[in-house]
Amino acid sequence: MTAAVHVDTPHLGRGMPAWFLRVAVLLAGAFVVAIPFADGALLGTLFVLCPLAVIAVYAPASPAPSGLVIAAAVMAALTGDDPLRPAVLVMIPAVHLFHVTCGLAGLVPVRGRLHPRALVRPALRFLLVEAIVFAFVGIAALLPATQIPAPIEVAALAGLVVVAVVILLWHRGVFRQPGPRGRDDSHTGGGGR
Repeated sequence: MTAAVHVDTPHLGRGMPAWFLRVAVLLAGAFVVAIPFADGALLGTLFVLCPLAVIAVYAPASPAPSGLVIAAAVMAALTGDDPLRPAVLVMIPAVHLFHVTCGLAGLVPVRGRLHPRALVRPALRFLLVEAIVFAFVGIAALLPATQIPAPIEVAALAGLVVVAVVILLWHRGVFRQPGPRGRDDSHTGGGGR
């Protein structure tokens, strides 16, 4: 005779269809394509950027999203002189949103389901990164357009060194917590496989 074991599992509901993420990739990609075009890029821009956006919808984990981000950034750099013009400032969160939606869409199968609570942490990370970026944009707007004083240049170089060291340590696993048996399984989801 076997005894039935009752396990309390949280009820998450059905969630939303994962193809919703592909629609988000399409909308974010269309926004990224529209920015350089509205900023004065040539009509040929659409022939370069649109196919990359469509491919990103079909294959969000492919190199196409990176190609779209790079091409849009190059187009934005070539169409104007002022690095703090509105098109560039709008391009920053648009490209980041496109990147995040592609990352999420690349993880979840098209026929899968996605609970809205799974989007909370990526949304908070998105907002935090954008706040940091626009804090740096604010600092850049305050800097003189002519010659930059030497102490500011030294501080900027020191900041870049600190960022490089943090990234290096992050990739070496210094900031990760070890798994349940003392080893670091964070990159495999805990299974070690």
